[in-house]
Amino acid sequence: MKKIVLTIVSFLLLQNILFAAPTFPSLTGRVVDNAQILSKQEETKLSSILENEEKNTSNQIVIVTLNSLDGYDIADYGYQLGRYWQIGQKDKNNGVLLIISMAEKKLRIEVGYGLEGVLTDKTAHEIIEYVLKPKFRQGDFYGGISEATNAIIKAIKGEYKPSDYGVLNETSENWFFLFFAIIFISAILGGATRKFKNMKISKLFHSSMLGGFAGTFAIGFTQSLLFAAIAYFVIGIIVYLTTKKVSYDSYSSTHPSYGTGYNGGFGGFSSGGGFSSSSGFGGGGGSFGGGGASGGW
Repeated sequence: MKKIVLTIVSFLLLQNILFAAPTFPSLTGRVVDNAQILSKQEETKLSSILENEEKNTSNQIVIVTLNSLDGYDIADYGYQLGRYWQIGQKDKNNGVLLIISMAEKKLRIEVGYGLEGVLTDKTAHEIIEYVLKPKFRQGDFYGGISEATNAIIKAIKGEYKPSDYGVLNETSENWFFLFFAIIFISAILGGATRKFKNMKISKLFHSSMLGGFAGTFAIGFTQSLLFAAIAYFVIGIIVYLTTKKVSYDSYSSTHPSYGTGYNGGFGGFSSGGGFSSSSGFGGGGGSFGGGGASGGW
């Protein structure tokens, strides 16, 4: 009987160890700088921005910096922290967490249920990739957090423009892929015309292919269709006029790719009340469901 009891107790203890919830920091204000990467002045500026946002819209945004995640996945940690602090209003679920973990160099924007329609996973991912990461890699933590905070607020208001942060907009992406198509088609048709031994046609496709490369780089760096078109035609014409002989035997093409990887999708439960702190600031009972994005620098 003792062996059975000891086995059960051991199993329960092991289960508690394996599935123990992380220890969360206290909610001491709108900026919880546990990692101490911000000066008092910077913390005050950010807190003022977040306080004004809450007064004007009731949206609660909290910034938290951590020394370490202690082995936890940042997406799971953010989801649980948001529900523990209950950021956002209970009837609106309009809370947002910006989480920075220094040891793992991980970032997370956790979005409450009520804001997932405006602060989408895609937008959260873009803010991490194009706002936070570049600044953090330069060691400008306050600059990154400040710009990301403003971008989050703009997204909630419907004023967020990806192009303001160096993100290709949908139109630019379409032209980006069009130039890739020009490169691909020109390479194939140029190679196919060799058997006809028509140098003018071969030169035409060859110049179109290299012009396509120029257009691709131009649209990537400037996001301007005008500059891309100019680059395409200028390089194409120069190549056509200066090329004497075209050979595709040694030609091989490569092109870059880009992708997004963002997390989300944890099931959840609702709980009433709000977690408050000695500072007087507290969550309003908001709920989270795993929406948002993660990244690193």
